[in-house]
Amino acid sequence: MRKLIVASLSICMVTAGFFLGAQPQDDRVKVRIKLLDADTGKPIPGIVRVSNADKPYFELPGLFDRMAGMTKDLPGIHWYCIPAGGADTTLPPGNLKIHAVSGLETAPAQVNLNVDAKTPGEITIKLPFLFRPEKSGLASGNTHLHLRGFSLEKADEYLRQIPVADRLHVMFVSYLERDKDDLTYISNKYPVGPMPKFDATGVLFNNGQEHRHNFQGFGQGYGHVMFLNIKELVQPVSIGPGITNKGFDDTALRPGIDNAKKQGGIVIWCHNTNGFEDVLNALTNRLDALNVFDGSRGGTFEENYYRYLNLGIKMPISTGTDWFMYDMSRVYAEVRGKLTIVSWLDAVKAGRCQATNGPLLSLEVDGKKMGDVIDLKEPKTLKIQASAIGRHPVQKLELIRNGKVIKTQFAVASSNQASMTHEVRVDEPAWFAVRIDSTAKSEFDKTLFAHSSPVYVNFKGNGVFNLDDAVALLKQVEEGHATIKSKGQFSSTDASKKLLALYDEAADDLRARINKRK
Repeated sequence: MRKLIVASLSICMVTAGFFLGAQPQDDRVKVRIKLLDADTGKPIPGIVRVSNADKPYFELPGLFDRMAGMTKDLPGIHWYCIPAGGADTTLPPGNLKIHAVSGLETAPAQVNLNVDAKTPGEITIKLPFLFRPEKSGLASGNTHLHLRGFSLEKADEYLRQIPVADRLHVMFVSYLERDKDDLTYISNKYPVGPMPKFDATGVLFNNGQEHRHNFQGFGQGYGHVMFLNIKELVQPVSIGPGITNKGFDDTALRPGIDNAKKQGGIVIWCHNTNGFEDVLNALTNRLDALNVFDGSRGGTFEENYYRYLNLGIKMPISTGTDWFMYDMSRVYAEVRGKLTIVSWLDAVKAGRCQATNGPLLSLEVDGKKMGDVIDLKEPKTLKIQASAIGRHPVQKLELIRNGKVIKTQFAVASSNQASMTHEVRVDEPAWFAVRIDSTAKSEFDKTLFAHSSPVYVNFKGNGVFNLDDAVALLKQVEEGHATIKSKGQFSSTDASKKLLALYDEAADDLRARINKRK
């Protein structure tokens, strides 16, 4: 709480530099805005917006628009990127407020300024840090990004400016095909694999692929999967006449997934519950992680994330932003050793990760961290410690056991942090995770979320198995089978049978697991 008070009352200094008179164009005054780490005094990147009592924002010429590509979807939100070392812009005369943040890690800071001909030429804003993920070996990454409607030069600048301003360490751009529409997908111009042209940013860039099937251009189909750290595109990139305007629905996602795996890539299911083939690939351990809320708030943790975990499937949680970086959604992954694309993805695959667009979470179960497995041979009381901290109200910190909330810690009103210590007697298989429940919004008017990957508890050699969740997943597989049979356009009866056989196999697998546990 003390840290929150310090953050909210932090003094933002305006440092006098050289003085510049009012500029002739619109009487705007030229200034340089610079952001500093309040603790170290070192320059840092971030974003700023400028407002006054009458206007929620002013345009800032010369600065890169953090909301580039999103002005139609988020017309009232305007932030601009400030590189480390600062950047020049002009301000209109009058009483203004300059708001600033750096990534998810700092408290907001604000400078109140009367802009006139005597305004200092350099405005320095000190940002207090709420948490420093690097102290815990955490590196942040966005697993899902496409850009469209830009020139290549603007796309380059977008990638040079925004990931740095958002304090990301790893950035995955992805190739995507959709009939005719993909002519505007500028991110398709980047080669698959490493993107060394952005090395100077300090962010690691890699271009992967979104492999997908839709029965129509948008909406349901077999689903979408992200292939990261692949060496070449998996063909076909997109499947089915609904999205490609040619061919048939003969091919499942599975062959493409297997191809990506052979290349040494990892496979992340996109969009939470979207698509029919997710259960099939989760059951066969083909998915390395599950992306939640990448593009929208579609689906819930209960469907299907908790169901996978309740079948004993180890499934790390992940996220990204899909079209443009409309929020600061990211994965914090605990990297061991030097940070590389491979070491970061290894941390995600191992489940040493969390997905958030706001607070940073911590979780320890009997001293074990996210992704770890505890093997119990007899009942034991486990001590669980968890926390959340960010710059927006956390409201509730919730401890999850086998998909159910077993402990809620309410934050003090308007508090940006919460913590809990709880003891649980365990005499059966379990998994534990922590999440927040908050109605607070981010700087980009998006509802906050944060969810950890689990700590797993095996009991006498067994993992979790929940009969109700197995039955629910079986029902999904059967419903997917029926929908595909009615909507699919197949080249032959044999092609239809071959595709639907994957669903029959998954249904048989689930029935066998259910019968074994009855």
